[in-house]
Amino acid sequence: MSLRPHQLKAANAAFKLLQEHGMVAIFGLPRTGKTRAAIRTAELAAARNVLVMTKKAAIPGWEKELNATNPTFTRLVTNYEQAHKITGDFDLVIVDESHNLGTRGRPTQRVKKLRALCYNLPAIFLTGTPVIETPLSIYHQWCVTRHSPFNRFKNFYRFFDEYGVRNTTWANGRDIELYDTCKESILLPLIEKYAVRISQDDAGIEHQAQDVVHVVPLEERTKRWINCLMADGVLGDKVFDTDIGVRTAIHQMEYGGLLYEEELLRAKNREVVDYLLKTFGDSEDVCYLTHFRSTRAKLSDYFTRSPLLSSIADAEGVDLSHMRHVVIVNTGYSGAKFTQLRERLVNMNRTTEALVHHIVTDAGISRDVYNAVSRKKDYNLAAFRRSRC
Repeated sequence: MSLRPHQLKAANAAFKLLQEHGMVAIFGLPRTGKTRAAIRTAELAAARNVLVMTKKAAIPGWEKELNATNPTFTRLVTNYEQAHKITGDFDLVIVDESHNLGTRGRPTQRVKKLRALCYNLPAIFLTGTPVIETPLSIYHQWCVTRHSPFNRFKNFYRFFDEYGVRNTTWANGRDIELYDTCKESILLPLIEKYAVRISQDDAGIEHQAQDVVHVVPLEERTKRWINCLMADGVLGDKVFDTDIGVRTAIHQMEYGGLLYEEELLRAKNREVVDYLLKTFGDSEDVCYLTHFRSTRAKLSDYFTRSPLLSSIADAEGVDLSHMRHVVIVNTGYSGAKFTQLRERLVNMNRTTEALVHHIVTDAGISRDVYNAVSRKKDYNLAAFRRSRC
């Protein structure tokens, strides 16, 4: 197997932790080579039959790496949603993008199914953003194996009793625990005992992702539509009666599209479309990523050569480092997803600047969304409600 020095070093360190604890986590930002480090770790562990659990979009990338490295073990690469269908005699599991399991509170169905499948297996966890929202998210990431140091707790709530710090908000006439604050000085060192980190410097990545923000001015007509939505939740004969609905409608309208009652609508405004055509053009080496289906539908009327991808489905496991321009037309509201998304342009072999272009407007909420998620914070409803006041 062909490995770079930093991958070999990480694999050797990971194997030692796997031997000692029965599990190990490899933390490395996208394109730092953690996939090959995990494959080598499995080889060092003399695994014979390895199960790789990942997201559906990342399966082709895994198959490519496994074919290129030709490891000594047999393997099955599949996505989380297939966990309940899998049978076989595995002696190791690799859980890729493990942060997707990291909810707080009750376990998701995904966690339950993966736990039922993998509980008795040694595990290698891979992620670039293990605790980006809160270190407390580590509980459900690791509880799918019996080797987790936190399985001495019956559930997340008992884990929270030990490591959490109460932080409540008043809603529906009572205090609601947010489960987002913890005793970091105790929990973080414990997490690190089970982890190997690979930095972009370790990987020799010279050109790290750099954000370039483009502010597109909107026409007065578009601003009037947005103001009506912000004030009353109304756009013509379309009514949005929840804060989530209003937030989503405003964000979409900035870019000239709207999803209303499962119908994709194109609005008349095309300020963002015109800016993209003028600034980046329509070519195979310019990739546009959007959070909304309505935005992709709008762009598809004008862009026939440029890839139009989802900033959700394609935020993980997809390599965009060969693109001349990666343009995030609009993003979702998760700081963790944003971090994953902007690293798609980075690669160990890249010899030019990795500029990630972000499109916001001079009205609506897109600038507020970017300002939140670029600081690794979620743009939540509380923030949106403050903007309506």
